[in-house]
Amino acid sequence: MTELLTTTDKWACRMVAQSLVAYGVRHVVASPGSRNTPLLMAVARTPELKVHPVVDERSAAFIALGMARTSGTPVALVCTSGTAMLNYGPALAEAYYSGAPLIAVTADRPQPWIDQADSQTIRQPGALPTVTKTCVSFDGDARDEESRSHICRMLNDALTTATTPPCGPVQINVGLSVPLGGESETDPAERFPKIDTVRISGGLHNSQARALAGRLASRRVLVVAGFMAPSAPVSRAMATLASLPNVAVLAEGLANIHARGVHECFERHLPTADRQEYHTDILLTLGGPLVSAKLKSLLRKMRVAEHWHISTEPYAVDTFRHLTTTLAMTPEDCLPKISNALAHLTRTGENTGIYASLWRELMNNNANLTPDATGWNAPAAIINTLAAIPPAYNIELSNGMSVRCALQFPLSRFHRVGSNRGVSGIDGSISTAVGASILSPNPTLLITGDMSFQYDLGAITSTLVSPKLKIVVMNNGGGGIFSYVSSTANLPERRELLQCNLRLPLRQIADTWGMLYLRADSLPSLRQAVRQLVAESERPVLLEVLTDPGEDAAALRAIQGLQ
Repeated sequence: MTELLTTTDKWACRMVAQSLVAYGVRHVVASPGSRNTPLLMAVARTPELKVHPVVDERSAAFIALGMARTSGTPVALVCTSGTAMLNYGPALAEAYYSGAPLIAVTADRPQPWIDQADSQTIRQPGALPTVTKTCVSFDGDARDEESRSHICRMLNDALTTATTPPCGPVQINVGLSVPLGGESETDPAERFPKIDTVRISGGLHNSQARALAGRLASRRVLVVAGFMAPSAPVSRAMATLASLPNVAVLAEGLANIHARGVHECFERHLPTADRQEYHTDILLTLGGPLVSAKLKSLLRKMRVAEHWHISTEPYAVDTFRHLTTTLAMTPEDCLPKISNALAHLTRTGENTGIYASLWRELMNNNANLTPDATGWNAPAAIINTLAAIPPAYNIELSNGMSVRCALQFPLSRFHRVGSNRGVSGIDGSISTAVGASILSPNPTLLITGDMSFQYDLGAITSTLVSPKLKIVVMNNGGGGIFSYVSSTANLPERRELLQCNLRLPLRQIADTWGMLYLRADSLPSLRQAVRQLVAESERPVLLEVLTDPGEDAAALRAIQGLQ
């Protein structure tokens, strides 16, 4: 049995030490202090690290610089709080401009005590911004799972930045409430979750693609795509992946994936987290944030051996809290070659040969949502509208109920689907649709809620609005999303403070700005109005759809399998 090592009881300090080892640090130049004692304990009692004590922090940093240059490997510094950190400045400046990977680990006081006339309570995070490539700061006493996951992600970001060419110094600032931490035994199973980065400029070589594909072959692979622009090479690659026996592919409509075999309207079919047969060995994700809270929750609960994410962001995107590898490339740079290589390498294993068929049966055995199946409510209205819109249209969706309802319909039939999902704000949806319509030869249909419409009402007055723009406003009195979201649905103040009881004069707005006004309050009137909307070519169109917010929320929850 492996002997347990005695170290600090500060979990964050143990993770700092383990993260240094994971990124190739073998030497630590440490200066004495009280606040940094848990950090000193952690590094000194990590067998892979050799600690070199140096009293003066200025000299310590230059010594570490010489070690990093000579060895060509990253070297860490550890100091206490206050001016000790500032003394690192000259050596960090030299490291910054000479490309040396120095990692300055600085102990700090708890945030509530900063600027409170106590000793060593200076503002340490970002105090050396001109001579470090990045600074991460966190509570070294954090105990909850969410905070610990965040700490590990920040450590990965900082150390990836320090060790990725062009290399340079970074600061890791650790707030500690008690200078002298207790001791505890380290569980050998406790390991820092390093996020590897595969960074290849100019796209993958065939040999590299085969190596990555080899890690996917004979393993259960779940591919999940969030929002992104249409890409023919990516769609073809996704079709190849979806044809393999060990791969299941889920893609929201906003992913703009046009490929056979891809599961699009999956939300109402998703299994529960305890259905082990649907769990994946490797999760491969691409694109932006997902809309489906149900899918995000499922992926966070899944036991995943590896999670690969395709992203060119300079930081780790760990949405589901088990990221292991970042493929620092565009999907176009890597996915076609990986999918083709995997198609040639895939071997049917004991548990992988039926993986794709399990997902396919799950999706097929559940009744699909039809335009006539949900009565009169916002989901029904949006689904019926989309069913009658020609595929050549571009679709824009505002955030809130609109995008959630629309994703229950196969949006891949349209040329392009867009939504402001980067930060998911409800402002600017009309303006974005106007911009999209300017550069597209085909009509653009915006489906928006009445509150989103009000936020961006001024865009209607623009001279850039043309007959190519069609707007459907889901009018349920404002803020119907608050009847759907569980945290607000039962608040007594919901109608007054959140929904605001909007009374938008949509007919007058349309008439004032030369738009064709249409109105629907039932399925028959909606179908007639949508036919008029599509046929109109001389004016922009505004279609008002009247529904009840309570019925809208209940219908959407039922469709999503949330009740």
